[in-house]
Amino acid sequence: MSDPVHTVILCEDLQLRCFIRRFLLKRGCHARQIREVTLPTGGGAGVTWVREKLPDELKAYRSRNARAATCLVVGCDADDQTVEGRIQTLRDACTAAGVPFRGNAERVALAIPKRNIETWLAYLGGATVNEEEVYPKYDYESDCRNQVTRLDQLCQNQRLEPNPPPPSLVLACEEFRRIQA
Repeated sequence: MSDPVHTVILCEDLQLRCFIRRFLLKRGCHARQIREVTLPTGGGAGVTWVREKLPDELKAYRSRNARAATCLVVGCDADDQTVEGRIQTLRDACTAAGVPFRGNAERVALAIPKRNIETWLAYLGGATVNEEEVYPKYDYESDCRNQVTRLDQLCQNQRLEPNPPPPSLVLACEEFRRIQA
């Protein structure tokens, strides 16, 4: 990201939000230009909250983008759905709210790990993974620093290796290209 861009992160949990924030910083975003939509307190289904907030955040993105370069990054786990199925639930939420889903030229990226973010973290830590197994959570969200560095390197090379990458991570690398100018 060469030009100063205001970036908004809408995520369902702290680990995914931390991962995305660190990745954006690695890719040249400045910390002061990143705004994280505050997660609700009290737990509950984070993906439901993202679905409910997305139409409002898309409207806000379009309003801000008319005045200054803006990006929106939406992160939620696919859980036991397919990534395409999760994207469809987000699209349906926007349709129900009367808000058009993201357009092809809009700088809106979707980061949707299949199962959950721990699948990506395990892969980026060197493990061979599948997207059905549940991988352990980190004690601290910030412990993902090395995995973010690894993803940055792999995305710059435009190939994930040495183990076969999770398809949802390959898609995320493509999605992050949407917000690079």
